[in-house]
Amino acid sequence: NRFFIVAVIMAVLAMICYTLCYKLSTERVKVATSSEKKGSLLASLKGLTKNKPFLSIVIASLVLIIAMLLSGSLNTYLYKDYFQNTKALSLAGFVTILNVVMVAPAIAPISKKFGKKESASVALFLSAAAYFLLYLIPTHNAYLFVALSFIGNLGFNFFNFMLWAFVTDVIDYQEYRTEMREDGTVYSIYSFARKIGQALAGVVGGVALQAAGYVAKAPQQTAEVSMNIRNLATLIPAVAYLVVFLILAFGYPMTKEAITEVQAELERRRMGKN
Repeated sequence: NRFFIVAVIMAVLAMICYTLCYKLSTERVKVATSSEKKGSLLASLKGLTKNKPFLSIVIASLVLIIAMLLSGSLNTYLYKDYFQNTKALSLAGFVTILNVVMVAPAIAPISKKFGKKESASVALFLSAAAYFLLYLIPTHNAYLFVALSFIGNLGFNFFNFMLWAFVTDVIDYQEYRTEMREDGTVYSIYSFARKIGQALAGVVGGVALQAAGYVAKAPQQTAEVSMNIRNLATLIPAVAYLVVFLILAFGYPMTKEAITEVQAELERRRMGKN
């Protein structure tokens, strides 16, 4: 009950802060008045429903966010009830940060050489494979699990870093289709979809624990419940990463060659207008 009250207070504060950010912002970069007709939100939404790259990235992001937050929620119970080693949970948090620091510098050169879609697809497939192995080969050694999950999260973090770069390609493709530049609309709708994913993840976390048979006030969980938590904590990321891999590999059409073609066409149009 107290947690619910705190959550409501934080939600109200978040709404106030976001509103203030909007109301107090000053547009200092003035765009030259254009003779082009102004678009409408309804028309933009209608156009985005036909934008395959946009729909692919939104669905992939929702799956990824739900899996990421759900996995993080389950890990607390995994280390406490299955491994019975809460110190390893702190180490896992540190290793997560280390993982991000290691992945960040490699993103630009790899994506530039192989393409964003191509490199991210391979990275997600490797993460899915690593978590499937964690599921199939159970271990009671918490530190070994931390090490293996570190490997599994390399691909996930690679794609998670690149998500916003994918959105810029989606914006270019939207302009390519409609001849209207809609950066703000695409970013805001995509961000809103991510917020929905975060909200759903909070609900799914409780459902997952209930499905595992978790008893909140029990002094210790049974071996079966602990094993169920371990299975969910490894299988959910594995399936989620595999689903996102399939979306990227077969549903997202913006290959390296396609992006080059779209950008070249947009540049030709701008040169023509000038």
